Parts: sequence; C-alpha cells; structure tokens
Amino acid sequence: MERQQMQALGLAALVAAATWDAWHWYLLRAAAAPDEAAALILTVAVLSAVGLARSVTSGPAPPSPVSIPVWRIGGLLLLYAVAYPGLPPIVRAAIAISATLYCLHVAALKARPPLAFWGLVTLALPVLPSLQFMLGYPMRMVSAALTVSLLRLQGLAVEQQGTFLLWRGETVQFDAPCSGVSMLWAGLLLTLLGATLLRLTAIRMLAALAAAVMFAIVGNALRAASLFYVEAGLIADAPAWWHDGIGLAAFVLSAAASLWLLVRLMPEREQGGAP
Repeated sequence: MERQQMQALGLAALVAAATWDAWHWYLLRAAAAPDEAAALILTVAVLSAVGLARSVTSGPAPPSPVSIPVWRIGGLLLLYAVAYPGLPPIVRAAIAISATLYCLHVAALKARPPLAFWGLVTLALPVLPSLQFMLGYPMRMVSAALTVSLLRLQGLAVEQQGTFLLWRGETVQFDAPCSGVSMLWAGLLLTLLGATLLRLTAIRMLAALAAAVMFAIVGNALRAASLFYVEAGLIADAPAWWHDGIGLAAFVLSAAASLWLLVRLMPEREQGGAP
C-alpha cells in the first residue's frame, strides 16, 4: 500500500475517533433501523472493491498523487468541537460521515470525490423517515392517479378518491408503505453510486437523478396496478409472496432503467475501458 493511501486511512481513523460520539449515535440508530445504514454500507463496500480492482489492474505506474486538505478537515473538526453542544445528532453524524468517507475515498480511489459522492453521504444519514414525512402523501396521490390511468386502460372502471381507489363499491387504500418513497430512496442510492463511480459531470448527474425519480414513480404505479388485481380479489387464492415479489419486480425494472441511463451518460473515455 502506498504512503498516500496509508496517510488517508490513518486520517480517516483519526477523524472517526475524534467524532466517535456521533458515530456511536449513528450505529445505535442503524441497529434500530438497518435499512437506513444501507447507503453507508454500500458506499464503503463499492469504493473498497473498485479501489482494490484499480490497484490490481493499474500496473506499476501509480496515478498522480492527490493531496488531502488536512487543514480543511482540521477546521471542520474544530467547528464540530466548538458547536458540539448546540448541534443536533444528525448534523454531528453528517460531519463525522462526510470527513471519514472523504478520507476513505482518497485512500481507495486516489482521487477527490465527485459531486455525487456528497449525495451518497446525505443518503447515508437516517433521512428515510423525513422523506416519508415530506414526500409520502404527495407520492401516494401521484401514484394513485397513475394507477387509475393504467387500470382504466385495461378496461377497469376504477376511480380515485384521495389516496383511495374505488371499484365496485369497494376501496383499496394507498397506505404509507405504498407511497414508493423507499423505492425512490433506493433508486437515488443506486444512481448516485453509479454517478460516483463513473465520475459523471454535475449536469449528467442531475439528469440521472431526475430520471431516477421518474422511474421510481412509474415503477411504483406499475407495482400498485399489478397489486390491485390481488387486493381487489380479481386473482383468487394468490400466494402471500406475490405482494413482495411484485414489489421486487417493479424495483428491478426501475433500477434496470436507471442503470441503462447511467451507461448512456458515461463519458466516452470510460466506455472503452474499465471503470
């Protein structure tokens, strides 16, 4: 391992130790809700794997060295220490994760992180409950409207009433888990991981994120329209696993669309070789 990588890893360890209280809070939160730590786990795992792959395939000629702005990280930690009493736990965790993963990125890829990396840091925080609170109801309304349109195209006289679907005097509700926020979060995570590894420009990254939002909404509408046949009893004796299976299939479709777009947005110099 090169000297620069050793320095970056050592600095990451020091930052984690200096912000241990924030990490302790984060680990407790992640233990209570493991899905909220998925972004952090995937980010570290993917960056480590790509860093290892590049170190094996790069040959004897190392990449140009990248200096770590120690003074900036030191200033961030000083601000963290001074403002600690007044900072909410999630802000402390944001500082701790940002500084630590920055150093790990330099150690793994020997380069400063691109803009998409900071989006991953945001998703690594426990933001899913906040997204559910802010976006849950609007996304349920949009998904319900799209689902009604899809079902009417199939000849079913379904009507929308708020977050309910009306059919033959019965109602099917779009509850919180049906909002598609979790699918949106996972889609944004996948897109930001791809944008980070492919080092997309800011404009291409924003285009990929906008498309990921659209794919998640459409995918959730397809999921809801498919589940309507089960929930409304149109398919008799449907196995219990169909509910999760249909949801997984919808996510796979939206994720595949996001991956296809990421490949299309990949810089030409990357398309001809390994990442």
